[in-house]
Amino acid sequence: MIGKVLFTLGVILVVALIWRTRAPDRAIGGPPSRVINLSSERRWPLKGIALGIVALMLITSAYLLYQHWRDSNQIIFIRVVDARSGHATEYRAQRGDIQDREFITTDGRRVVLAETERLETSTISSPVQN
Repeated sequence: MIGKVLFTLGVILVVALIWRTRAPDRAIGGPPSRVINLSSERRWPLKGIALGIVALMLITSAYLLYQHWRDSNQIIFIRVVDARSGHATEYRAQRGDIQDREFITTDGRRVVLAETERLETSTISSPVQN
């Protein structure tokens, strides 16, 4: 996460430095050059395309962020089975709270699995066994 933020700041810094080094050339170069055939029509489609791409990137980022949030907050039914005895215990947890050998249930309990236990997950609750 920190790497992504540092990369973004680095890109912004490089763009700012490039923009800053090009801007004084026009200001110091003496009188401004005269443009005879100023064609603003050519720049508008390019500007529109650039704005469209930026808008598409923002919409896509927002959609992917929403999907990640929705998936990590989905309630998962967890069944912990002891391999030695066959005893099974069921829990409910959010998908984002499930780690490698531990998870946090929806009621706030932290469960750490032993080496002899296995974890089964499902989005559908298992039927009651009698």
